[in-house]
Amino acid sequence: MAQYELNIHDYWRILKKRRWILFLTTIAVLGSVVVFTNLQIPIYQAAATVKVEPSIAIPGVATDQSGWDIYSALNTEVKIIKSTLVSERTARKLGLIDENTPEQERQAISMAIQGKVAAERIGDSNLINISATSSNPRETAQLANMTAEVYIEKGIEDRSRRARELREFIEKQLNDAKSKLKKSEDKLRIYTEKSGASGVGGYLTTRLMNIENKKAELLEKYTEQHPEILSLDQQIEILKKQMKELPTEELEYSRLTRELKINEQLYTLLAKRFKEAQISEADRVQSAFVVTPAVEPKAPIKPNRMVNLSVGAFLGVFLGFVFALIIENLDTSIGTIEDVEKFLDLPVVGIIPHIEIEGKIKNLMSLAKNKEQKAWLLRSKLIPFHSSKSPFVEAYHTLRTNLKLTLLKESGKIVALTSAGISEGKTITASNFALASAQSGIKTLLIETDLRRPSLHSIFGLTRGPGFTDCIIGTKNWNEVIRGTTDFLLSDMGTEKILKTPGIENLSLITSGPLVPNPLDLLNSPRVREILDEIISHYELVILDCPPVLLFADTLVISTLTDGTIIVYQVGRMARRALKRAKDQLTNVKAPVLGVVLNNVKTSEMGQYYGYGYYYSYKYYSKGDQPTQNKAKKQL
Repeated sequence: MAQYELNIHDYWRILKKRRWILFLTTIAVLGSVVVFTNLQIPIYQAAATVKVEPSIAIPGVATDQSGWDIYSALNTEVKIIKSTLVSERTARKLGLIDENTPEQERQAISMAIQGKVAAERIGDSNLINISATSSNPRETAQLANMTAEVYIEKGIEDRSRRARELREFIEKQLNDAKSKLKKSEDKLRIYTEKSGASGVGGYLTTRLMNIENKKAELLEKYTEQHPEILSLDQQIEILKKQMKELPTEELEYSRLTRELKINEQLYTLLAKRFKEAQISEADRVQSAFVVTPAVEPKAPIKPNRMVNLSVGAFLGVFLGFVFALIIENLDTSIGTIEDVEKFLDLPVVGIIPHIEIEGKIKNLMSLAKNKEQKAWLLRSKLIPFHSSKSPFVEAYHTLRTNLKLTLLKESGKIVALTSAGISEGKTITASNFALASAQSGIKTLLIETDLRRPSLHSIFGLTRGPGFTDCIIGTKNWNEVIRGTTDFLLSDMGTEKILKTPGIENLSLITSGPLVPNPLDLLNSPRVREILDEIISHYELVILDCPPVLLFADTLVISTLTDGTIIVYQVGRMARRALKRAKDQLTNVKAPVLGVVLNNVKTSEMGQYYGYGYYYSYKYYSKGDQPTQNKAKKQL
């Protein structure tokens, strides 16, 4: 089967044709989104912003700030905020747990708070955003603010604890240093009283220590061979030699004096540090501050109604378009002129537009039950009931012109009209084709050869018999059963319409006649060919209204006796394979198939691309035909 590339006009045609699928899909998806959104529990969020100092230094304690990494430090603080310890203390502050709360329940509440609280660093700053989410808007603000408060208090407590531990350690060392200093003082006093030493050794020792300290300072700048360092080395050697020459009492006195000074220096240092530690312990300096407290949110963050509706609308339109394409692809009917011509390898000889029926007549059509009502509804589709300038009438004249000028160049031709299935409009098409031919001056005969479910006679308001079956059986001659203008004037079509129809005198009609039990055998009789041969010598055009090809074999028999067969196809009604099968059956019996007539074409199926957009706004009755319309309503 031929494949066709879709262009923008085809997509637009599909959308117009399947617009209800697009509309219903969009409504269904939007409705589902609305229901889903309304069923969701609203989630609120509140956030507090905390500023963290870049360092937490305790006065009196040497800290190395050069290796401090703000990224690692703030990531650590984020982990602390989300820790179990902070969440548990937050639960206590909120009154959710106390000392009597069971351990399992306390852990569950703590984990629940952990799940509601989140923290993250804001950009490259030293700010941390503490957010809380909950279905209760008031709870979110309380939880975020309380978490920030607990985090700040914990930082103060940690700093105070370190300061207290440092103070306790220095206090212990200070007491030890004080005890050692007192012992050193007592030893020096007792030794001085006993030995009577004058302290020369102490003087030499002090001078030696000063020179050694000076040498240590110079060694940071110069080498061992520097003149000043060499001079100091000589002085040190002289002092050591002098100290060796001192008596034993002076040496001991010098040692005790040196030990006393060391203890004094240590005690002084520890006493200073102890005072600083006391000050640090008493000063509760914060290492973090609340920059922006959390406020109670006014609207939930989930579900986002506008976003959900926007996504639902987009998804609905997208799925509707996809479903429209899928259904169009699964549709086995043929929807465009190119499809028909390429698929059947037959020309489209006529395009009959869809005509919009007015509301009241449309309601009457849906309520029509008896044959008389249905006949009136079908009769109202004949071209005499429409303006001669309407596109609907022009379409049948175009069909007649196409067949006359391109396919039936010679007069005296027999054309059969059939369809693949029922209710495709073949009888109306045959009737209007005959009327259009008659109006153009062609002497036309319309024969009702559908002996299964004949309806042509009722459309023209005539009785079924005598008719074509009488001719075949031999009870009547063909010229005895012909109906003409006089019969039309006396029929139910209405005298006014008949008189206003130009060329009606060129139209004759042979009805089906009485129904027979074996129509196929009757049509297969040699008498049918004889009748047609006699008729064609008196008429320029003979049109046969045949039954559907796929339902009955009657058309296959009759079509072999004609000069051409036309298949009437209502766009989108029959499957493409059924239409192809109908054409193949006709060609298999060597019946000449002239082409296809597309019936009841809508703009959504053909579109502006084919030039039939003006049919869309065409009404079933023109203004001048209103009396006939009213008559139809009265009859119904």
